[in-house]
Amino acid sequence: MALKELRIKNFAIIEQAAIEFDSGFNVITGETGAGKSIIINSLNAALGERSSSELIKTGRETAEVEVFFESINAEVKGRLKEAGLEETDDLIIKRELSRNGKGRCYINNSLVTVNTLKIISEYLADIHGQHEHQALLNTKNQMELLDTFGKLRPEREQYSLLYGNLSGLAEKRARLMMSEQEKQRRLDMLEYAIREIEAAKLTPGEDEELDTLRNILVNSEKIAENVNEVYTKIYGDENNISALASLENAQKKLEQLALIDPALLTTLESIKTVVIELREAAETVSAYKEKMDFDPKRLESVEDRRELLLKLKKKYGASVAEILVFYEKQRTELKTITQNDEEIVKIEEELNKLKVLACKKAGALSDGRKKAALELERKVVAELADLGMKKTKFKAEFSREENENGEMEQGGKKYLLTREGVDRVQFLLSSNIGEEPKSLNKIASGGEMSRIMLALKVIIGKEDKVGTLVFDEIDTGIGGNMGNVAGEKMANAARTRQVICITHLPQIAAQAKRHIYIEKDVKAGKTLINIEKLDKETRIREVARMLGGADNKAALVHAKELLK
Repeated sequence: MALKELRIKNFAIIEQAAIEFDSGFNVITGETGAGKSIIINSLNAALGERSSSELIKTGRETAEVEVFFESINAEVKGRLKEAGLEETDDLIIKRELSRNGKGRCYINNSLVTVNTLKIISEYLADIHGQHEHQALLNTKNQMELLDTFGKLRPEREQYSLLYGNLSGLAEKRARLMMSEQEKQRRLDMLEYAIREIEAAKLTPGEDEELDTLRNILVNSEKIAENVNEVYTKIYGDENNISALASLENAQKKLEQLALIDPALLTTLESIKTVVIELREAAETVSAYKEKMDFDPKRLESVEDRRELLLKLKKKYGASVAEILVFYEKQRTELKTITQNDEEIVKIEEELNKLKVLACKKAGALSDGRKKAALELERKVVAELADLGMKKTKFKAEFSREENENGEMEQGGKKYLLTREGVDRVQFLLSSNIGEEPKSLNKIASGGEMSRIMLALKVIIGKEDKVGTLVFDEIDTGIGGNMGNVAGEKMANAARTRQVICITHLPQIAAQAKRHIYIEKDVKAGKTLINIEKLDKETRIREVARMLGGADNKAALVHAKELLK
């Protein structure tokens, strides 16, 4: 698996560029400030790392980065399948950045989230820069390196799953095991609320019905007046003509006319329907009149009930429906609290079982780490000796956090478990004879950190499944013959995987299979970046420049010798 091409558009000061890489050892060189770091930033963006809109070229609204990987491995194909994407042999990733923050990511033309892109990219490329010297000082990262080297990630994931279940149960037990005083206080509150709601004898929708009834009672006089008027309009009285009688009379006239002209039969049927419906309406109005009850005491009763509901709403919910939901929740919690003693017993039984399994897994993981640490120590010392640190001692120190509440008991002591296991791992170094190894951040210089990082990546690179290894000037502090050795280390690593290195050392640049040169130029008041794949002659001149001067005859001769 290898990165074959990187395409950049409107990214930082690059307007448009395409870089083709060899599947073996590639180097990127150029003057300081030429823009080499932009290549790394664009590659990071393509692989899902956080990217700012500030990286978009001035005067442009969007930027694009596209990468093409060929012959992807089984791990990447597995991630594609998990994400619901098609498993392919080659992979094209495209990342669009926008000033409005609405960027897009594509994998083989399928739109994906940045998170999905980052998960799938995990096995594509591993990028290491000078800033990672600081990351190496973090003991958590040191443990990650050790687990990767020892091929212990599957065991660690199994343990982490157990630990997560164990922590979840422990939190549940803690919530249930409230103090007796707190428990009684909560029980009193629950029981009071339940009694108050039960005493109200609520029914769903009651509040809406009461509002409607109150509105009717408050407007009773107006309603009675209008109902009587409607009834009179239909049936009539001594002062009004009956609407019903008028329609019935019209019906009789039409019946006579229809005998003469059948064309009026349709109109006759319409009048008959209206008469029937009007009689039904009259009966309804009559029935409504009969049952009308405008007793002031009934209005008072409705107002009292509404006031009670308003009081309950202020305490338990915005509606009767919400109050009833609250009521059920209170009953459930009351039942849970009164039964939690039994539940705590069950949880503790399950906790004990999980604790035994987690401790067993943590112990096995610890044994695996200690075994891997011995081998890692031996290999790092050998690599550092090649890199000029012959008297160096390197050690992975193990420790555990003792605590009376610890889950793991051993030798009469209790130790705390964490998501990583029972171990605390710290890399120690001694670069001088007679000195005991100490933590890296106390004694390692910049040059030493560069060599330690290179040694670890060369060693661990043989164990992990990442196809492309990228080094961004991690050779800082390395020079002379050590530059040759560092180049050889990278060239050897490139036999089994792709290596891309941004370097300022001619000794490293000369050993690459492909040499890419980056140059910054100013044209028409604009800063531009030129990217060139060097041929035999231009490569000699670039290596000579790195040695001291492209026009220096001695540097040119030395460059030719290095390239041989």
